[in-house]
Amino acid sequence: MTFVEQEASSDRWGFDEEAINSWRNSDPMKAEESKNKRIDHPIPPLFDKDSRILILGSFPSVKSREAAFFYGHPRNRFWRILSELLSCPLPETVEEKRNFLHRNHVAVWDVIKSCDIIGSSDSSIRNVIPNDLSEILAASPIEEIFCNGARSFEYYEKYLWEKTGIKAKKLPSTSPANAAFSPERLKNEWKAVLRPLKAAPPDTGQVLLSWYDYNARLLPWRSDPAPYHIWISEIMLQQTRVEAVKASYDRWMRELPDVKSLAEVSDEKLMKLWEGLGYYNRARNLKEAALSVMEDYGGELPADRQELMKLKGIGEYTSGAIASIAFGLPEAAVDGNVLRVFARLLGESGQIGSASVKRSITNEVYRVLPHKRPGDFNQALMDLGATVCLPTGKPLCDRCPFESACAAHHQGRETDYPVRPQKKERKKEKKTVLVIEAPMKDAEGERGFVLHKRPGTGLLPDLWEFPNLEGTYTGAKVSELADTWGLGDYEIQDMGKGKHIFSHVEWQLRGYRLITAGIPEDLCRKKAWKIVSRGNLENRYAVPSAFELFKKQILDD
Repeated sequence: MTFVEQEASSDRWGFDEEAINSWRNSDPMKAEESKNKRIDHPIPPLFDKDSRILILGSFPSVKSREAAFFYGHPRNRFWRILSELLSCPLPETVEEKRNFLHRNHVAVWDVIKSCDIIGSSDSSIRNVIPNDLSEILAASPIEEIFCNGARSFEYYEKYLWEKTGIKAKKLPSTSPANAAFSPERLKNEWKAVLRPLKAAPPDTGQVLLSWYDYNARLLPWRSDPAPYHIWISEIMLQQTRVEAVKASYDRWMRELPDVKSLAEVSDEKLMKLWEGLGYYNRARNLKEAALSVMEDYGGELPADRQELMKLKGIGEYTSGAIASIAFGLPEAAVDGNVLRVFARLLGESGQIGSASVKRSITNEVYRVLPHKRPGDFNQALMDLGATVCLPTGKPLCDRCPFESACAAHHQGRETDYPVRPQKKERKKEKKTVLVIEAPMKDAEGERGFVLHKRPGTGLLPDLWEFPNLEGTYTGAKVSELADTWGLGDYEIQDMGKGKHIFSHVEWQLRGYRLITAGIPEDLCRKKAWKIVSRGNLENRYAVPSAFELFKKQILDD
């Protein structure tokens, strides 16, 4: 702090006025510095097309004018406060400071263009000519203007408010002369800049971990977070409810407890173990990845995110989850839950599905990710999104550790975030499902059910299904078809209607049960039909959940 800056606060610091005058008179250079001079602002404004906030000082100090950049006094707390709030390294050089501001979408300038001033003393300013902010406001999407200190705010209100039409927010001065504000108090006040910057508070990680320590869900894979366990559970949890996954996970681990057993399992058993979880290609990818792990990594999943992503079916999210939870590596795991939580926390107005928004949120997650407990942090975000920051309906904000910091909650617009593109209407397909019951050829007195294997490409490849027809058939039309096939004596029972929704198509189903006295062998060969026992239908063959309504009826019969 220069002597002039100290002089401006002589009452606060307890300086003796007579001593100050004596010091001036004894030092010709300081005496010259204390004279009122006309000075033009020597520093151009700093902004770009991505600047979200504008921070205004009053007029640059002597040290700032010497450095030809803003807040040049080494004891001014501006750079330290912002770097701590934004969890960034403290910029030292002018170039580092310039890059820091651009990277974090901060524009900086001062209210005054020229004035008469003694040194750095705001109280000595006279004959003010204000700056023109129109260039910045026209070129940048400025959401809020902040004034660094009371004098800056006073000058802004007097000279610029009417011209900009934007109400500025007054923040306590970062000057070293502002001794009334400790660094912590100052940082707490300056947290106001985080919301328009769409930046998470620096204590986000610790707040979330404290919440997680008391609210973590008890899940089977968390009791033993081995890499294989985390891998399988994360693949199962994709687009599937936790409660539905628990039983499947336990069944899987009993049958396939390690990578080796997964690599050696038959395709048919693999599909049956995956039954009910949907997206059967994920199970195929698991086996293919297991073969790669056995061949390339000695049967152990690699403790490296980039290596994990080389395995079939492991993308950015799953690799981050395995790396952080199983290996303790400081990697983010950003899925739909995390995107939703951060979109609400930050008030992110961009479409959540866009690459730029996902990249921006991922950067924020990394910025606040605690390196000591990265796995717990990622799991805490998953739990918060699943149990509090709900995807449908109103989130349970009164239970959320971020209630006071959340931009969406502050605006009262929780359900407006995340912003999603308008959904395309799903294609609707009508199908008639035939559950054909017939005598088993090689088991006298036992009856079975007809299954058909789907093609190897397209929807539900290589899975077994009940025979089905395009369109909605009446019972009479099904009877005509059965006569054409030569089924002989048969009985038709109506099994009702149902529907199954895939991501892009909706099947509208109508089912009939055909109880037959027998099926011609040439018809089975022609249609690629296979008659399986009730026991094998339940325990061996994987039938997609689209047909669960009809499968359940015959198994419960």
